[in-house]
Amino acid sequence: MSNDNIPAMQKLLDSPIKLLVVGNVVMLLVFTAWGMVEIMSLSPSALP
Repeated sequence: MSNDNIPAMQKLLDSPIKLLVVGNVVMLLVFTAWGMVEIMSLSPSALP
């Protein structure tokens, strides 16, 4: 079986290092977006 017939998703799931990198990148993007939404939704505080 040649390497050209293997789907991209199977190649990703067969490589633990690539899977780890993709998982960490997804987590980084999700938590960064979540933090930015939280920061933007804060109301300005009154200074003493």
